[in-house]
Amino acid sequence: MIIRSLPIALFIYLTLTFLPHRAAAQTQYLLSLEDVVQMAKQQSPRAIMAKHTYKASYWSFRSYKANYLPSLSLNATPFDMNRSYQSITLDDGTDSFVERSSFSNSGSLEINQRIAPTGGDLYLSSTLERVELLSGDETTTYLIAPVKIGYRQPLVTFNAYRWDRKTEPLRYRESERQYLSTMEEIARTAVSYFFDLALAQINKEISESNFYNNDTLYKIAQGRYNMGTIAKDELLQMELSFLRSRKAFNEADLNRKVARFRLKSFLGITPNAPIKLIVPNKTPQITINVDTALHYAMKQNPEMLKLERERIEADRNVAKARAENLFNANLNATLGLNKYSKNMDNPLSDLENSQMISVGISVPILDWGVGKGKYEMAKSERELSLITIEQNRVDFEQEIFLEVARFNMQDEQLLIAAKSDTIAQIRYEITKQRFKVGKVSILDLNTALSEKDVARRDYVAAMRNYWNNYYNIRGYTLYDFLQKKRLTTDYRDLIEN
Repeated sequence: MIIRSLPIALFIYLTLTFLPHRAAAQTQYLLSLEDVVQMAKQQSPRAIMAKHTYKASYWSFRSYKANYLPSLSLNATPFDMNRSYQSITLDDGTDSFVERSSFSNSGSLEINQRIAPTGGDLYLSSTLERVELLSGDETTTYLIAPVKIGYRQPLVTFNAYRWDRKTEPLRYRESERQYLSTMEEIARTAVSYFFDLALAQINKEISESNFYNNDTLYKIAQGRYNMGTIAKDELLQMELSFLRSRKAFNEADLNRKVARFRLKSFLGITPNAPIKLIVPNKTPQITINVDTALHYAMKQNPEMLKLERERIEADRNVAKARAENLFNANLNATLGLNKYSKNMDNPLSDLENSQMISVGISVPILDWGVGKGKYEMAKSERELSLITIEQNRVDFEQEIFLEVARFNMQDEQLLIAAKSDTIAQIRYEITKQRFKVGKVSILDLNTALSEKDVARRDYVAAMRNYWNNYYNIRGYTLYDFLQKKRLTTDYRDLIEN
């Protein structure tokens, strides 16, 4: 019997030993508002997307800067075989076709440097060409150009390089600040999801408490009806309140599950992980000066850089349309040394100078007003852009002013909501006790219950408005008014990780 019971005892031992460890292995998240905000900024899918968006902007800016560094390129044709008939002009002026069979290869090494202020290109190259005839004399010849310096310059044209030097640094600084602004937007969304779940939890607690209270009160009402102290309609009213509270409890439980799922999904938490929120019971006592907020918003908000960039781009479009309406001229000049030889015994001896300079001009004679139309349209679009930019700036300042005004009144709103919540709770308890002894009607009890629930929800809503306003202002100003410092981050760490 002892031997037979050993497997059962072993099973019970293993179950009792490992089951608690498996249950403990699932992390329970006990989260405050600050915890939720930090998790959202560090691990939420939107935060990861913002990080990669910034990295894309960083590498785009690196590519832009690399365009103005010297570039080294190798061009080669290692194999080129040609066997064909070609037309040639003989000494007597007649044309004849001869067979040409050759094998050639060539290579060149070139260093190129863009000149942004002028829009030109300065280059230095070295080339070597070899041609071997496979018919006739079967000779091999070489063309050697060990050094050649050249310059290509558009004389009258649109210089995109000069405008890029104005817009691209602004675009990159805008991406840096946009990342910080996106982080604050993520924080605001986290606040909304946090209080969605907090309110859902409170609604569940309220509905659960109301359900059990109404169950008790309904039983009391049944006893009083049996004793003849209340009428049938009052009993039915109490039964209806009981049924409604049960329905509200079921709905509140479902809404809590939905709110919890949304918060977990936003934070990137495992759906099955248990989570519990710590609702803040107090807020920091701060007052934000509107002039200070405007100062930091105008100085640091990415929208201001965007408006400045759009103004420059409007000027650029006008300059481009104007240049395209004029004639185009291009200068191309080279100076170097070269040599034609039948062998490579001493390739750098007896080198000869080579020079080339050319100027090309393209003049529009008749375009039926297309160029002028594009130029006038660009000027009109520029004026429209300037008006829009100024209007956006005014609207932005107005929004800052209103947001700060809303925030500065939140302290009083919270105080009123907290006091109303306390009074409503006390009033309901008193009314409930008076109903039990038959001194108030069911209508009075339901009114007290409704006011209690509304006051509790209003307090959570006031808390939510406070933090939403605060993170809105942080997003506008990129400034932490609690720590009294500008918002920043380690951009190098974003690129490397």
